[in-house]
Amino acid sequence: MENKIHSKLDKWIRYSNDIRVDAQNLMIKTKLYDDYIEIVKANKSIQNPDDFHQWIMRNYFESALMSIRRLTDDHRGCISLINLLEDMKCYHHLITKNFYLRDLKNGDGLIPTTKDYASDWFDENYSTNDKDLDQNIVESDIGELKKQTQLVEKFIDNTLAHKNKGSRGKQAIKTEKIRQAIKKIEEVTCKYLDLLGHGSYQELTPVWQYDHKSIFRKTWILDNSL
Repeated sequence: MENKIHSKLDKWIRYSNDIRVDAQNLMIKTKLYDDYIEIVKANKSIQNPDDFHQWIMRNYFESALMSIRRLTDDHRGCISLINLLEDMKCYHHLITKNFYLRDLKNGDGLIPTTKDYASDWFDENYSTNDKDLDQNIVESDIGELKKQTQLVEKFIDNTLAHKNKGSRGKQAIKTEKIRQAIKKIEEVTCKYLDLLGHGSYQELTPVWQYDHKSIFRKTWILDNSL
C-alpha cells in the first residue's frame, strides 16, 4: 500500500514538472509578444506595412491557444493541468501536511521556509482539517479553471483545430478572454507546484538576466537589395 502511495505522489511530482514547463513557455511567449507590441506601438515609422506584425500576431495567438488547449486537455492519458487536478481530487488524502512539510526546517514562524509558517499556509490554502488536502478546494480550483478556459477551448475546437462549417467556423474571441484564461492557468499552476514541493512561485514569467530586446536596437537590413 505504501509503495502505491509513493508511486502516485512520484507521478504527480513528475507530471507537475512537465506542466510547469508548458505553462512557463506560455508565459514566456506572452511576455515576448507583449514586449514586441510595445516596441511597435512606440515607433510609428515601423508600423506600416504591417505584414510582419500581422504574421507575428497570428502566430502568437495560435500558439498560445494551443498551449491553453494542451494544459486543459481532459482526454485520458494526457499530461495536463486539468488531469493532474482531477487525479489529485480523487486521491486528495495522499497529500498530507507532513508530505507538504517534508523538506522544511523548524523555525520561529516568520521565515517562509520554516515548518511553522508553511503549516499555517497549508491550512489556509489547501486544507480544512489540519491534516490533508481538501477535496472541495481542488474541485473549486478545477471549476474556476474550466470557467476561464471553456470559451477559449470552444473557439479552438470550432475555428482553430477544426474548421467547422457555417457560423461556428467563423467565431471570434476577444483577447481579454484569452488573457483571463492564461492568468488563471498561471495562478492554478503556481498553487499546485507549491503543494507538490517545486517551490513557492508567485508567477511563471522568468526575469531575463540580459537585455532580450537588444536585437531591436540594431539595424536589421544592411543590404538594400534585400
